Amino acid sequence: MESRKNWKQVLLMLYSGQFFSLLSSAAVQFSIIWWLTDTTGSPLVLAMAGIAGFLPQALLGPVAGAFVDRYSRKTMMIAADMTVALGSIALFAAMSFGEPSIALVIIVLMVRSLATAFHMPAMQASVPLLAPEEHLTKASGWGQMVSSITNVAGPAVGMALLAASSIQWVLLLDVLGAVIASGVLLFIHIPKPAAAGEQAEDRAGLIAEMKEGYQAIAKHRLLWKLTMLMTAIAVLFIPIGTYFPLMVRNHFGKGVVEAGVVETVFAIGLIAGASLVGVLGDRLDKIKTMAAGMALMGIALCLSGLLPSSGYYAFVVMSALIGISGPLFSAPFYAYVQTEIEPHLLGRVFSFITSLSLLATPIGMGLAGAVTELTSVAFLFSAAGLLVILNAALTLKVKK
Repeated sequence: MESRKNWKQVLLMLYSGQFFSLLSSAAVQFSIIWWLTDTTGSPLVLAMAGIAGFLPQALLGPVAGAFVDRYSRKTMMIAADMTVALGSIALFAAMSFGEPSIALVIIVLMVRSLATAFHMPAMQASVPLLAPEEHLTKASGWGQMVSSITNVAGPAVGMALLAASSIQWVLLLDVLGAVIASGVLLFIHIPKPAAAGEQAEDRAGLIAEMKEGYQAIAKHRLLWKLTMLMTAIAVLFIPIGTYFPLMVRNHFGKGVVEAGVVETVFAIGLIAGASLVGVLGDRLDKIKTMAAGMALMGIALCLSGLLPSSGYYAFVVMSALIGISGPLFSAPFYAYVQTEIEPHLLGRVFSFITSLSLLATPIGMGLAGAVTELTSVAFLFSAAGLLVILNAALTLKVKK
């Protein structure tokens, strides 16, 4: 396509703008989780926060995907960024008059989740419209690299601002990031899929369009199986991601600086994994790479839970390995979806995949909170690690 001749420059602009949005979001996410950890110290509160952050996105996801495929994907991303900014402004205002209630923080997390329901499928469905098909794995790796870099800098920025002042200034940074990202998007042309105009003329109902997203995956047996395995990973790992600060605080007896170090090292690992995928691109076997990434994550999680309370620095190393593993299974999976599914269906397909994972995630959150209350956060890490290793073995069998 003619519009894809300068695809590298266009993606550079897109990812550059999103860098600021992702950076501020990472800083806010770290700061809010640490604030909840330090204020309450309760695994159940963290589980509630996790559910609030994922359940709205899961419930709204299929509807959001239909909107993304029907309307401008660029507009959806801008609207989502601005909604996140408004939520941060509301929390900033509340904190200016005293300590906010846990309920208010939960509501803000829900608003951010609702915005993400539109932003993520719009972003993922835009990449195949900008990059040639043979470079989709590489383009996905670049996107993961940008995300990873911001995950390195975000917690560091959040930690620095928390140490120097308060969480309020981190929230204002989130507003600035959203404004910059939206401004850059105004100068990027994202073409509409070939069938988008036809869908508008046919006036297909949202329910029918949502079913098309499900059917596109269901009729592709290999993609369906991989989606189920990725859903299992989400159930196992997303709750664990929420408990990293609690692991640092309760098991190793450390503070906010050490928690920030763990988050930063984890993100450095993400950069390393994303860089590997970005350089090698389609030379990697997608399914074997996914299985290898899952196995690495499972081993590192299992070993983390077996560490003694004096093993903080070993946990830092394990966090780096967990970070490396993420892009090894996520980037090939998303590239496979982008290759196998028609562009005009991608918004709905990605929303369905995301919603499927997130609808199951609250179950994982609830189980993780209960297991941690009854045993320990270290036991949770080891148990989840063993299950992730099993998932990696099943992924390899799917190929046969």
